[in-house]
Amino acid sequence: MTTWSSTTLVAIADDYDREMGDSGAPLDSRFGRYLTQRIDGLWDDDRTDPAAFLVWAWRVATPPVMSPGYVRIRPDLGAVRLTQSQEDGRLLVEVETPVQHGQLAPGVRPPYAAMRDWETDRYSYSSDGPRRLQAPEDESRPALLLAATLRLPADGWMLHEPAGKWPVEELLIDDAKQAVAIAVAGINDIAGHRVAKLIGDEGGHW
Repeated sequence: MTTWSSTTLVAIADDYDREMGDSGAPLDSRFGRYLTQRIDGLWDDDRTDPAAFLVWAWRVATPPVMSPGYVRIRPDLGAVRLTQSQEDGRLLVEVETPVQHGQLAPGVRPPYAAMRDWETDRYSYSSDGPRRLQAPEDESRPALLLAATLRLPADGWMLHEPAGKWPVEELLIDDAKQAVAIAVAGINDIAGHRVAKLIGDEGGHW
């Protein structure tokens, strides 16, 4: 079970990953199966590039590739992605989140009366934090659904350096897990407090 907070955006579900392994062996990993099935999608030059390897591993570890993911994304967020800048190749973090009207400062809230907003998904279950948001079920009334994308450079992260060649798949899995763990800590550090100011208890009080 993941314990979410206003500044915790992503978390690793390693126990679940091992429980869902096919063989039950100590090194068995559901994440590992997804990695090995998609290793051909990792360019040769990217196998030793820490940022490119991390972007590939993160894509595998998160929905829609893995669902539920090896990396869990807080249910009220839309997506958390890692990309590289087309300008200089730097690592970038992108957090997409729905923004409810009440989370905006009063002076900038939509000027429409009776406009529908994001709703809590009543069919989703979360005993440990916020629940998923969805478009209104009642589609007979107008709705204004706002969303934000927070984009941050991940400068200063000490990225894991992958071996580039993995004679056994356990070494690939270990490289990917170490790379992803650094990203999880880094994302919560640089983006968590910013998201909290946007949609958390501080929302509307910038």
